[in-house]
This record gives sequence, C-alpha cells and structure tokens, in this order.
Amino acid sequence: MSFIRSDKCTIKIDLAALSHNFSRLDALMGAGCGRLMPVIKSDAYGHGMEWVARELKDRPVWGFGLYECREASVLRDLGYQGRIFLLSGLLNDSPEQALNLDLTVGIVNPKELYVLDKAAKESGRKLPVHLKVDTGMGRFGLLPGELIETVKNMSRWPGLKFQGLYTHMAAADLPDDPLNVKQLRIFKDVLQGVHNAGWPPKYIHMANSAALLNLPETRFNLARPGIALYGAFSSRGVQASGFRPVMSFSARICHVRSLKAGSTVSYGHTFTCKRKTIIGIVPVGYDNGYPRALSNRAHVLVNGKRCPVVGNICMRAFMVDVTGAGQVSEGQEVIIIGRSEREEINVCRLAEKAGTISYELLCLLGKLNRRIIVK
Repeated sequence: MSFIRSDKCTIKIDLAALSHNFSRLDALMGAGCGRLMPVIKSDAYGHGMEWVARELKDRPVWGFGLYECREASVLRDLGYQGRIFLLSGLLNDSPEQALNLDLTVGIVNPKELYVLDKAAKESGRKLPVHLKVDTGMGRFGLLPGELIETVKNMSRWPGLKFQGLYTHMAAADLPDDPLNVKQLRIFKDVLQGVHNAGWPPKYIHMANSAALLNLPETRFNLARPGIALYGAFSSRGVQASGFRPVMSFSARICHVRSLKAGSTVSYGHTFTCKRKTIIGIVPVGYDNGYPRALSNRAHVLVNGKRCPVVGNICMRAFMVDVTGAGQVSEGQEVIIIGRSEREEINVCRLAEKAGTISYELLCLLGKLNRRIIVK
C-alpha cells in the first residue's frame, strides 16, 4: 500500500521567506569572503528538497549538503549539476553511487578512504573529498591525531582529491557554552597541523546555523546553514531577528458543538468544561505529526484569537475551545502554526511545549501532510 498524505490540512512553504533568509545568511559571510552550503537533507527539514533546491540553485551557493545518495539522486534527476556534499560520509551507500552521482564525500572514518580510493581508481576518475575531524561532537569524524596522520600519508589514496577540512559543533545554539571555545581551539590546532604537514585545504567549514549567527570566528570560508534557512530556531540563545518562518500549517474545523459545564473532552477525560463551552473539532492528530504531548498545552488561532487545545489529542483529531473566538462555524480556518492578524503560533515555542525541538516538528509535519508551495 502506498503512503497517502493527509489532505485535511495544509502545509504552506513560503519560498520568498526562504530566499529572504538565505540573503541574510549570505551577507554574514561577507562579499567574496565565503560561501554557503545549504543543508537540505531529510527533505529539507520537511520543506520539500526539490522546491528548496530549485529556489536556491541560482543563488551564490557553494553546493548542497545532503545525508545519503538517495537524496542526491533526486537532485541529479531534477537536472541540478552543481556540487552535492555527503555530510556524514558513505554510511551504507556504495562508493560507486557516489562516483556515478558526481558527489563530494565527507570522510568520517579511515575505512572510507580505502573503499573510495579503490572505486575511483577503477573508474579512472578522481573523487573530491573533505576530511571531517571530531572536535567534540562524539559522532562522526576522525580524531585529531588520526586526521593529521591521514594528511601526512595522502599519497596512499591517489584516487582521491583532498579538498576540504570540516567539523561539526555540538553546542553552538548555546553561545556561552565552553565546548564552543574548546571545539574551535581543537579545530584551529588541526588546521595548523595539516598546514604544517604540507596540505592547505581549499575549503574550511565549521559553522552551522547557530554558529554562523553567533560565533563569527567559526565561519572560515564555507558554512553549512540548515534550520536558519527555514526560520525556525529552537534555541532562545540564538540572536536570529529578521528571519522569516518558511513553513505554516493550517486546517479547517470539521464540526462545532456546544458542551455544558461539567462535560469532559476526549480520551481519559483530562479536560472538564468549567462553563458552557463551544468546542471546535479539527481533523488533525498525531498521525499528522501533531504531537499528543501538546494535549491541553497548545494554542491555535481562530478568527485571529488564541484558542486552547483541550483534551487529549487523538490520532486524527484534536479539540479546541473556541468560546472566545466569536462566530465559529464548520469550515473555519484554524492556524496551527503561523500568523493571523497580530497573533502568531511559533513552531519553536510549540516544540518546546511538546518537549522537543523545531527540527522534529518540521520534519514530521512536512512529511505527513499535503504541501502547497507559495512565492
């Protein structure tokens, strides 16, 4: 059975907002001083990789950052001929796939050097690679000493074209976290070490979205913004004014009913009406990626008014107290994420209420619901 996205609610993707956010980030790199590698893995964080790539491909991007060859294949099928960078190495993809798709591969463990070199030599081509150093993330990457030894022995892998050095920050969304200083120091030491070993990397990248905004010393000549492009910062510590949300989420009330005082709502009767209450039923639930953890905690906008979500969120429905929203009828629009008049439901604050981060909500909502692209 094929997967069917819900058509009872609508995700809107605002490409003008995306372009606006890109311009702000590009300006931070300085004219001619550095480039951006937009990260569009995981279907561009739920926004639609094809649409995001189409919107940004003619901007001054260095290339796009992806997670796996399957994503890269989609971009190549769309006709994109620019650079595509595999952020976390091959994973379970084959080196032949990387070569056939003309990718640049991040080397995250020594084994990849050998398998990529072998495949490249057999194909008669050279494969561009960047070496990743683990400076404190504890996930992917060569250890500092391991990386410098690799550089000293580059001639072992003649099928590879060593172009870049990079790392990933673990706490950039907390600008005062001492790990940021530690990671930057280690990265600079490694950079000096590879220079001393006779290799000046052409591309040097460390900054993700938060670092690009708050830690200018991490920008070097290439940066990898992700969540900043989509205007959905989860951390209150990031100074991100002027960015615009790219995704909004809405549905329409499918039923309105009046409940008397003392009535309870939804599974587990976790909400009790304290007065006569007008309830609007919205055909959205956790099957649509709207977390059950938001039960009795979230708000939506109806007629420009903030209205509380009441009772436990169901698989395909949740209930809203619309008593104070004026005239409400079936078919009324409900803003679940987005702006109406002077009020806004922000995805980052909503994620906090659900005990998660904006990344997770965006990925879930974009994957499970119909998307409409607007400019």
